[in-house]
Amino acid sequence: RRVYIRLPLHWIVMRRKIIFLFLLIALFVACAPPATFTPQPPIAFTPPANYTPTIFDIDVESTASQERLSDSRPNIIVIMTDDQPFHTMAYMPTVITELIPNGVNFTNAFATTPLCCPSRVSILTGEYAHNHQVLTNRMPMGGALKFNDAITIATWMKDAGYRTAYYGKYLNDYEALEPSGYVPPGWDEWGVFLGKNLGENEDAGNLQYYSNFSMSENGAIIEYRGQKVNFGADVVTQKSVDFINSARNDPFFLFIGYYNPHSPYMAAPRHAETFRSGTGWDWFQYRPPNFNEEDIRDKPDYLNDISPLSLGELDAAHKRILRSLLSVDDGVASVLNALNKTGLKEKTIVVFFSDNGATIGDHRFGVSKNCVYEACVKIPFVVYAPAFFEARSEDRLIANIDLAPTFIDIAGGSIPESIDGLSLFPLFKNEPVTWREDILLEHWPTEEGVGSMIPEFYSARTMEWKYVEYVTGEKELYDLVNDPYELVNLAGKREYRDIENELVMRLKELKDE
Repeated sequence: RRVYIRLPLHWIVMRRKIIFLFLLIALFVACAPPATFTPQPPIAFTPPANYTPTIFDIDVESTASQERLSDSRPNIIVIMTDDQPFHTMAYMPTVITELIPNGVNFTNAFATTPLCCPSRVSILTGEYAHNHQVLTNRMPMGGALKFNDAITIATWMKDAGYRTAYYGKYLNDYEALEPSGYVPPGWDEWGVFLGKNLGENEDAGNLQYYSNFSMSENGAIIEYRGQKVNFGADVVTQKSVDFINSARNDPFFLFIGYYNPHSPYMAAPRHAETFRSGTGWDWFQYRPPNFNEEDIRDKPDYLNDISPLSLGELDAAHKRILRSLLSVDDGVASVLNALNKTGLKEKTIVVFFSDNGATIGDHRFGVSKNCVYEACVKIPFVVYAPAFFEARSEDRLIANIDLAPTFIDIAGGSIPESIDGLSLFPLFKNEPVTWREDILLEHWPTEEGVGSMIPEFYSARTMEWKYVEYVTGEKELYDLVNDPYELVNLAGKREYRDIENELVMRLKELKDE
């Protein structure tokens, strides 16, 4: 037998009010714009008081000739790291005490395709990957075999009367080119790593570029044995400063391509104990708001297949990356020392950057690249030339495709129509100039690793917004002003329909460029 209890009228009214209130709160949470995040404080790193960088020195018979100093063409030195997370630049002593305070620090620099080989070809050609068609690191879609190297920044700079040199890591799968030790057109001096019996997993990296490696030296294969006396970055540094010395009476274009801090994040033996407890090397845990992001219901499906690394694994990788970068920092200090000793400091422009960024736990990724998120696509980028450019911070959008036209412009050449990028020379000089409002980001699934899990995507990135389209039909839209850590996907929400439609059209235009 059922028993019915009649509730007082005011109880019923109160219950309905409570239900309505809960529904109202749920609606507000679902429709509210992303919260405004307080920017994380800058990393307050200071090296130990007794620390000095290791200098790889040169014996200089005489400084640069007066004829060279009278030549209007500046030398250009490119220093490129490999897979460097943007925030790790704050732990490089020479970079933070010399380059940044006396240079132009670009805070919105991007790799248009956040993967080694496509990005490097974009640097060499000034073209988006969809135009140069080197889409991944290996054949059939990418790698050195896919690249037509007949016309690059090397040939353009040589045509402008520059002596050219490349040292370090070149393109993925370079060892597949024939003849072995092949020297591409335009390079006068060539000292590039050769891999042997490389594994197929790009994410695992290659120990052979750190120790017990071989190099093509102007086409001849030279073996380097022993990590203590032949650490990869140090060999590259010594070759680079020796070139500065030998080329001091000519305008030169020097490209230094370090493998550091690419996985497996090896450090020079002299740096093995840095960033350990009690050593005086400060280290701060990397914990952005999107670190090992828990709620990914608004993210593309592929993120569900990525297993986050543990905090201990990520912290250990972070410290190893910082140790690996210290030999690059020694290289920067050695280059500056060589310029001083040859009398070329006021005749040289130094550009420091990375081929792409990397995550350290951002959005559940371990230590990885290829993704559309800021950690993958944003790169450190500093231009050091105190005699030419006033030191400052610059936030306009620049990209890897801008390097080739910039160097051609500085050398006094004509920028080819094939180039997609813009010359940064006016920005270096802080001239009033109309600048781009957006850039294109793009990715194709790689042959293995995390990159193979990420679907092909295209993205329009502006100063305030990022819009992404995947071939799966999934979309992302982020308000980078109020949500710089890309936590709340606004794609498909009614109140953001206008900006999304605008970015849909703009993305189509960028893909057609």
